[in-house]
Amino acid sequence: MSLATLLREGTSEEHKAAEGSAFIRCFMKGVLEKGTYARHLEAFYFVYEAMEKELARHADHPVLKSICYTELDRKQALLEDLQFFYGSWKPADHKPTAATQAYVDRIRKISETKPELLAAHSYVRYLGDLSGGQILKKVAARALALPEGKGISFYEFPAIQDINGFKQNYRVALDTLPVSDSEKQDILKESKQVFLLNQGIFSELEQDLIAAIGKETYESVLAKG
Repeated sequence: MSLATLLREGTSEEHKAAEGSAFIRCFMKGVLEKGTYARHLEAFYFVYEAMEKELARHADHPVLKSICYTELDRKQALLEDLQFFYGSWKPADHKPTAATQAYVDRIRKISETKPELLAAHSYVRYLGDLSGGQILKKVAARALALPEGKGISFYEFPAIQDINGFKQNYRVALDTLPVSDSEKQDILKESKQVFLLNQGIFSELEQDLIAAIGKETYESVLAKG
């Protein structure tokens, strides 16, 4: 089985669980507030900062070099969004939450021990941004009544003209990675772990959202299915 197919089929349950998380369900329903949304951007700033630093570090790695697309980089886009919401935001002035730090630590660990597993992190995050992220962009812009083009840079890829074509090329690149069957399984296992790390962040954000909108409102939204 090709790596792209293995990852798509092998993470289907984890993907469904992520989409079914309370925070994402509320997000998709347009139940957002700016503080929680900004903290979501902040968490992922630290994740992408770590991931993109380590991918760049291993840009010549035989497994990673064909999927190190700089046009996918999100760090600067996230910084732009954070500065929009906070007015002034510098990473040195902020610390990752516990769940975010666990995610960052995992990225750094595999970069030191098995850098080829960074392919799993690239796959889950970037393909998600290019797919479901495009829906979340529209929901956030509408729900938060954002000015045109403001606060949603995270989900925009100006260097990519054809997102569907790019995703297809990315999957082709995955399928040509010089990995053995056992290495494919390792990348699949790491992809599952990435979804769990994401869930950790979503769980924290869920608590933030409840604090912001109230438990009664929150529960009524989820009760509607």
